[in-house]
Amino acid sequence: MECLETLTQQAIAQSSEIEAINAQLVLTAERQDHAEARQWTNYITLDPVRLVQNVLGGGDVQRARIAIATLELEAANLIRRREAVAEALTRDVVDLVLDYEQLNRRTDLIASHIESHRLRVAVAESRYRTGQGSTSNMIGLWQRSEDLAGQCQEQQIEQVQVKRELETLVGDIAASAVTPRSALDMRQRCDRSGLPEL
Repeated sequence: MECLETLTQQAIAQSSEIEAINAQLVLTAERQDHAEARQWTNYITLDPVRLVQNVLGGGDVQRARIAIATLELEAANLIRRREAVAEALTRDVVDLVLDYEQLNRRTDLIASHIESHRLRVAVAESRYRTGQGSTSNMIGLWQRSEDLAGQCQEQQIEQVQVKRELETLVGDIAASAVTPRSALDMRQRCDRSGLPEL
């Protein structure tokens, strides 16, 4: 859970869209502060009609208040947009981590199939050497070994792709946070060296 939170915070911190929204919020706040600071200047006029309008809340004062309210509304919309982007990034990070873990479990399952198949092949080979097995049966077993190793490698490729997508979102922190096993361990689980040569 802490890992997901760290990855999510990193993704949000690296988001160029959130960075742009934050810059716009700063600009909007500056514009709002400027409009509020010069609001008093609307009362300084030599035109008596404008002065009466301003004193009664109309004219330039009303336009300034409408401009300030518009800026407040713009800021609220930007904050909502930033929260929506952060929520979308959170969903993306969680989905990618779950995909990675699912692929990891599939790879483990295929690796266990490979291991049990290796034992089956070893038994069949010993029987074959003593003349009790058929060549077509052995070829089928060897082919199944190759198929399992290929499936395992496909899972690893998909895992690497998911990991790259996650690294795109969060940066290099994903390399240490999402990799529970070393690359060597991943290769050993699908290694063809334990399989018999054809």
